[in-house]
Amino acid sequence: MVGCGNMGGALLSRWIKLGGVGVTVVDPGEPKLPAGVKWVKSVDDLDASERFDALILAVKPQLIDVAIPPAAKFVKDGGCVVSIAAGASAAKVSAAAGDVSALRLMPNMPARVGRGVSGLYADAAATKDHRELGTMLGEAVGEAIWLEDEDQIDRITAAAGSGPGYVFEFARTYQKAVEAQGFGPKDARRLVIETMAGCMALALEDEAGFEDLRNSIMSKGGTTAAGVNALNHDGVIDDRLNAALTAAYSRAVELRD
Repeated sequence: MVGCGNMGGALLSRWIKLGGVGVTVVDPGEPKLPAGVKWVKSVDDLDASERFDALILAVKPQLIDVAIPPAAKFVKDGGCVVSIAAGASAAKVSAAAGDVSALRLMPNMPARVGRGVSGLYADAAATKDHRELGTMLGEAVGEAIWLEDEDQIDRITAAAGSGPGYVFEFARTYQKAVEAQGFGPKDARRLVIETMAGCMALALEDEAGFEDLRNSIMSKGGTTAAGVNALNHDGVIDDRLNAALTAAYSRAVELRD
């Protein structure tokens, strides 16, 4: 695994719990790693005879041409590269690795607690074993969705990869509004977290759509109806969320090589 920042570390904390998996991290810094993970500062510190089933690429996209070539020689024949670098196409990753098959894994931060959503894409050279590896890595951190069109990687990045940012921003403003009702920050935070977590737990158990779930607690002329009407009577939330996903997708497209 080359690089181990926030997202790489979140994924690694779950992957290391998979049975029979050994991981060596190459990172010039001093990343905080779970027990059982080997760490070296440079590929030059690896034993020249070492070979790995896969190279996990967890560096910024602009470092790909620097980070992959020296590490790719340690991949076994028939191995693959799995990239979590946003904006870097499978073709670019494969070329940098000497035409080794490339997979893209686009997770989100809840992967750290095993509740992530990951989009997976494999190039045409990927074998059944490569795809099974991708599935294993994705499901180890939550839900894994295979995509047949690489453009969908950017779309799932906008929807799920960036999604926690939208949720936390809503939670932040929600907490501020609760505090404005006279609650202290600690109690307000707890109210927001438990309300949101409880609603999502209910949605997971109930097959009803979100609109139906909303309507089930809105009595005509009641408090919830008054609140929801004040919140989104003019469709401003619809517009803002559509704009958010469009902006995130557009930025992902701009980052493509």
